[in-house]
Amino acid sequence: MELTRRGFLAGSLAACGLAAAGAGMFTPDSWLSPAVAYAGIGPSGAERAASGEEHTACTYHQEHCGGMCPLKCTVRDGRLVKVEPNTCVDDRYETICLKGISEVQHIYGAGRVQTPLKRVGERGSNEFVQVSWDEALDSIVSRIKEIQRDHGKQAVMVTSSSEANMPFLASLLGAQTGGNAGIDVGMGNGLDPAIGYGGGFAMATGEARDWVNSRMVLMVGCNFCESSLPQVRLFFEAKEAGARIVSVDPHFSTTAGKADEWVPIEPGTDAALFLAMTSVILDEGLADRAFMAAHTSLPFLIDASTGRLVRQHAEDPQAEKPQTGAENPFFVIDSATGQPVPYNQPGVSAALSGEVVVDGVRARTAYDALVEGQKEFTAAWAEGITGIPAAKIESLARAYAKGPSSLALGWGGNDKMGNADIAGHAAAVLAGVTGNICKPGANVGVFVGGCWNGHSTTLGSWELPDTLVPSEDEMAAYDMRTKPNSVKAYICCGDLVAQHFANMSKTEDWVRTLDLIVSIDPYFTEGAKWADYVLPATTRFELDAEVGAVKVGYNQIVLQNKVIDPLFEARTDFWIQKEFAKRLGCEDALPKDSTELASAILSGAEDPQIASLTIDQINEHHGTWPLPGIEKPRQEYADFAFDTVSGRLDLYYQNLVPFGQELPQWEPTLEANAQNPLRSEFPLQLANVRTRFHIHNQFNDAKWIQQYFEPTLDANPADLSARGLATGDTVEVFNDRGSFEVRVHANPSIRPGSIRLVEGATADYLARGNMQSVTNDATVERGDELLCGPVIPFSDTLVEIRKA
Repeated sequence: MELTRRGFLAGSLAACGLAAAGAGMFTPDSWLSPAVAYAGIGPSGAERAASGEEHTACTYHQEHCGGMCPLKCTVRDGRLVKVEPNTCVDDRYETICLKGISEVQHIYGAGRVQTPLKRVGERGSNEFVQVSWDEALDSIVSRIKEIQRDHGKQAVMVTSSSEANMPFLASLLGAQTGGNAGIDVGMGNGLDPAIGYGGGFAMATGEARDWVNSRMVLMVGCNFCESSLPQVRLFFEAKEAGARIVSVDPHFSTTAGKADEWVPIEPGTDAALFLAMTSVILDEGLADRAFMAAHTSLPFLIDASTGRLVRQHAEDPQAEKPQTGAENPFFVIDSATGQPVPYNQPGVSAALSGEVVVDGVRARTAYDALVEGQKEFTAAWAEGITGIPAAKIESLARAYAKGPSSLALGWGGNDKMGNADIAGHAAAVLAGVTGNICKPGANVGVFVGGCWNGHSTTLGSWELPDTLVPSEDEMAAYDMRTKPNSVKAYICCGDLVAQHFANMSKTEDWVRTLDLIVSIDPYFTEGAKWADYVLPATTRFELDAEVGAVKVGYNQIVLQNKVIDPLFEARTDFWIQKEFAKRLGCEDALPKDSTELASAILSGAEDPQIASLTIDQINEHHGTWPLPGIEKPRQEYADFAFDTVSGRLDLYYQNLVPFGQELPQWEPTLEANAQNPLRSEFPLQLANVRTRFHIHNQFNDAKWIQQYFEPTLDANPADLSARGLATGDTVEVFNDRGSFEVRVHANPSIRPGSIRLVEGATADYLARGNMQSVTNDATVERGDELLCGPVIPFSDTLVEIRKA
């Protein structure tokens, strides 16, 4: 691959008249020197760039990690030479990590797609020739028109990662958008329906700044110190303030090493821990009964024979959306009269426990169903599942119940297991029975990433004509590999092919059947190898206008200003969409440039204070603007008025009654469970984990980072010794789905019986093959009833290893 593609890169440089400069660009050390930057930011900086003077400009970095760090960039002779934190209203927002610093080399690196490429060999053979933008776009649009003429608008699908800025492309084409992602939604599928918040990603109800108010921060499957570098100071501020931080993790992670206590757990058993903690709390009278009665759905009556919630009127199964509690009240038992009454009737004090007859139907409270169901989930039972001693589970439960406690979940651990939704649901119940939610020091969810957990505001948008709308998604893209569907053409903005789909052999079989695949990305990714056309997009630092985007960062409005001109033949996301629109005859539907779009987004903000801002005003404050009220940590639902049908914390999931999961019930993982007979053949659980060196599969190709990190398979020394392996050996990782090869590293921090590799480890950075060749793509039966569909259980995978 390297030799094949470098030929195209060299040809691209020659075509751009950059061949002489190219070698210098690929070796930044040859032109870096100490920088003394001018203070100007914005248009004046752009003017100095044109004259060849040194200047600074501001932008923001990756939002995919949740850091969205505001950056100040020094430019000398048109080249980026220095990246540092920008000036902000509070130094806690002046953040950067090694990934941001490395952009000085990375954006000029050999991994960049420098010119449009057209496939000439078999799909997947990685054989391309360079073509012009006009040739590529004319051909792509012509093929799309043919496909849609023969198969309908829905025959095209456009998917986009959060790093891409492609809000119009699917609408311009009338394309499908890929449906549920299947990644990072495991815990959220179970937690978010209870709260009505998080969008399926289990976003925490408060921000990590609030941990200073916690007595206990229980981190379960959350490697905060590794995957949330820009906010790590908050972890230590909480410790200094007296919060006891406990890390529950199968491996001795970076966070476990900094926590007050590490509690090892069997992978995929987080739900069992939460269930047992709830049982201890209920059995020992540690629950917050007043909170449960007033603010949760546990007092609601359920039909004892059907499990359905009892409401004032019959529910319409054909209704487009559920009736609210005000429209169709739930019933509770009035503790004063013992009679069934609507839960929202003035003056009602709901009883947590009891049975009653409602219109001839015997009903009992959801709380009683919870207590009955929890009886089997003892601490002793959970010890056999989780490997955590019963006494430790009991002590964790008592400390958590005492509160205020925050329960920090993660996207890189149990979230990628087939039973993750049960763990998320059990976490909601645990928070609900103790009242450890939406109070100072007491919150629940994923705290990783400041821009996802800080204060926010609703910005405006550019409205397209009613004739330009996406097609309705037939199904999630991961299902298209195995189920009949209409898609014949796939435009992928970002490397979703290798990042969002497990079991790569199925993915490869599917993409071979498509008529057209287009990859749009600044870097040549694994997915690009399967494309018919590869289009080079710009990075966050490159623009052809003064402003590219305006977004909500970590408690701030942040601007993407022009730092340097587009490199090589790369084009901005806005330019690419505009060129599609020209060829589709709807160019006038879009803004004239990205600056006009950014101004419209800003002026359309819901908050009048934000809507009245101008781009110039924000640039006078170094491209950042603090949101109102950020002096205090963000706190959702402080009044306990949740965004649910009832307005309460809804812990009873009626839609899951057919699956026996209306209240969380233990189920083992799909594949990586201790009882699976497959373990005799494939005894090791393979975990996909996050790393401070990458964001998913981004920065794999960053040379400066490669000096300090390469993807290696970490395994316990005992597991390696039993197989005659040692650090530095190249091993084959295999199961009945496929195999790949990678160097192995003996690491005593890894739990015996498990091995660990960073997610996004693809073929160009391993000895052979792709990590996704072995990952599990099976889904749970109840998946279609979950908020975001089933999670892809990447880490719910069994493998064996042997010397390659």
